[in-house]
Amino acid sequence: MNLMAQTNFRGDHHQRGAVLVVGLIMLVVITLFVISMIKTSSIELKIGGISHIEALNFSNADLALNNFISLNNGQFAPGFLSIPAGSPGSPLGCSLPTCGSSNPPTVFGGSVTVIPVQLACGNDTSNGMQMGAGGLQVVQFDISSTATQQLGGSTTLHAGVQTSVLSCL
Repeated sequence: MNLMAQTNFRGDHHQRGAVLVVGLIMLVVITLFVISMIKTSSIELKIGGISHIEALNFSNADLALNNFISLNNGQFAPGFLSIPAGSPGSPLGCSLPTCGSSNPPTVFGGSVTVIPVQLACGNDTSNGMQMGAGGLQVVQFDISSTATQQLGGSTTLHAGVQTSVLSCL
């Protein structure tokens, strides 16, 4: 038995750490792979966060546009925006989340400003003919809504409103 132990010892003695070198090379390769995956994951996490903020901004701006249009439904007329605030018929729009209505919509993580602008008032040519000298006229508004997040970024949406009126005076 003693002779066999010496023979095995002499055979192992000639390898001199080849397994150690191969193991260290594999460890370095795996470490580089892990570092690369961590960098990729952090970039994807940033992209996901930015997409989330953009989606919130878009949702908040859309909510504000819909809220302004529904609050002022039926009031869009020539000179509507020049009526002093608080007077009958004046615009009921406001900056969210602090709205003048009793039940303002909730804005998530930011604020929204709505700015309506009267674009034009003139003859309605959409039907191809007028109804005599006093035919219908239309007034057109551009309503822009800008949502800004506390974390940064903003989104602006525009909506057009056209209302038939009897006169543009």
